[in-house]
Amino acid sequence: MHKLFVEQEFLTIKKADFVQDVLTLEDFKYAFSLVTSRAWESSRGVSMIPFADFANHSDLSETIVLSNEEEQLSEVIADYSYAPGDEVLIRYGKFSNARLLLDFGFTLPCNKYEQVQVELSIPHEGNLRQLKLELLSRHKMLILKDVNGLSSSENSFALKEVRGYAHDGQEEAAENDGRLARRPLKDKSREIEAHQFLQSKINEIIEEYNASIKSLELPATLCMVGKHDLRRQMAQCLLIGELRVLKSAALWLENYCATLFKV
Repeated sequence: MHKLFVEQEFLTIKKADFVQDVLTLEDFKYAFSLVTSRAWESSRGVSMIPFADFANHSDLSETIVLSNEEEQLSEVIADYSYAPGDEVLIRYGKFSNARLLLDFGFTLPCNKYEQVQVELSIPHEGNLRQLKLELLSRHKMLILKDVNGLSSSENSFALKEVRGYAHDGQEEAAENDGRLARRPLKDKSREIEAHQFLQSKINEIIEEYNASIKSLELPATLCMVGKHDLRRQMAQCLLIGELRVLKSAALWLENYCATLFKV
């Protein structure tokens, strides 16, 4: 979607007479990435803030850029006392590695805001397809459309890391079930079936991630120094972080279903 948006912006710019013959798509992508990776959002769109783009990002920092549009000023307030020579770090936002890589060109080894966008689709050959689409529409779930206007049944949701599930989360699952709706269970078997369905889908994604990470591995004898090797490293970092989120969710689902079986 981001790539399509950039290409559409390029086509709009190309309509201007003075850029038709001099601007290429690759040049526009480069310029677009330079601006968007350094600009700051506001109610009026995006703007460049001198010196603010000098500060690097840290997901552990509580320092953010504060802007007063009426006064037309911005400020950064440090979250602790810096010593001479310390690097000033700020938080660009509570961004996952996917967002950081797409908008800023880097990833973090252990991003506390890591999340995974999971997509589920309704099979075209299913007998209940139309009924499911109507159900999604009734509950105001987005039905995506492609550039040709064709409908898609894919719906996505953000999955964040379930804290405390690195090992055994059985006790926590019993105390804090984590359901979206805090309602008494009307049908325990259906509740279990729904969670097991999600678990199976997440396990399928985990297998795909494992295969992708393995395909990005280089022999130990090779030294990673080039531009493409750096991109490979960032891709690995992205996948490993999202894999951690998926595994935590799969373990939580397994433990939650186990607690329901015991009730």
